[in-house]
Amino acid sequence: MYSYYTKQERFETYVLEDKSNESYIEVVPERGCIISKYVYRGKEVFYLDQATLEDTSKNIRGGNPILFPISSYLEQDTYVYEGEAYQLKQHGFARTQAGRVIAAHASEQETSITLELTNDEQTLERYPFQYRLVMTYTLNQDGLTVQAEVTNKDNKTMPFYLGYHPYFFVEDKEKLELSVPSSTYHEMIAGSMNGEQFNLQLAEANVIYNELQANSCTMIDHARSLRVTIEYDDVYQYIVLWALEGKPFICIEPWMAPVNGMNVNKGVQQLAANETHRSMIHIRPQLL
Repeated sequence: MYSYYTKQERFETYVLEDKSNESYIEVVPERGCIISKYVYRGKEVFYLDQATLEDTSKNIRGGNPILFPISSYLEQDTYVYEGEAYQLKQHGFARTQAGRVIAAHASEQETSITLELTNDEQTLERYPFQYRLVMTYTLNQDGLTVQAEVTNKDNKTMPFYLGYHPYFFVEDKEKLELSVPSSTYHEMIAGSMNGEQFNLQLAEANVIYNELQANSCTMIDHARSLRVTIEYDDVYQYIVLWALEGKPFICIEPWMAPVNGMNVNKGVQQLAANETHRSMIHIRPQLL
C-alpha cells in the first residue's frame, strides 16, 4: 500500500513510500523540487550530501537535481538572444529555485507528487521568458518515473533544453559495471576514458556520450547486488557520466543538448508561445 506524508526538517519534505517493500522517495519543494532521496527495498539508490541540501548557498550534491533551462554549461556562461547577451551558470537555475506542491496522491498501485516552478524577477534577468515547469514524480512497483512539462507562457518562441543530474550511490566502484549505448563520446576531462571504460580511478572524470543507439543505460553495483536501469525519451540525446575519486557516487545524466547547446544550436527545443513540451525518464532498480 502506497502513502505519502510531510515532515519538517531543515525544509518541509514530502515522503512518498511503499512500506510493504521498504521503498520511498523524499522530495524537497523549497530546494528546486529535488528528489533528495530514493531508497528501493532498503537500499539507497541516490547518494546525498545532507549538508549541501541544508545550506542554501550551495548547490545540492546528491539526489536528482533538475537542469533547466539548460542542461549543460555555456562558454563564458553566456548566450545571445535577439542581439542581447545573457548570463546563465552551468545547469541553469531551476535547481536553486523554490517550488510549490500542486498535488499529491496515493493509491494501492502507486504514489505521486506534482510540483511547479515558474519564472520570477531573478530568472527573467538571465532568461527573458515566462515559463511554467511542472514536475511529476511517481513511485510504483516498476520504479520511479520523472515527468516534466515545460509550458511557454510568453508571447515569443522559447528555447530550452532540459536534463537531470542523478547521483547514484555506489558502495564499491571497483565492483561497478556501466553500460551506455554509444561508442561515440567526448572526454570533458582528459583521461576520463580508459580504453572503452569510464575511468573511475581519476580524481575527477567527466565524459559525454552522443549518438545513442538505445533509450536506456544501466549500472550494476555488484557489491550490493543492485541493478539500476535509466530509461529516457528520444529527446534526451546525450548521456553524461561524472564521478569524483573517494566519493561513493556516480552521476549518470540524461541531457537534451550538448555542452554550449544554446550557442551551437544543438538539441535546443524551440517551444512556441503557449505550447507545452512533455518528456520523461524512468529509473528502475532491481535486486540481483
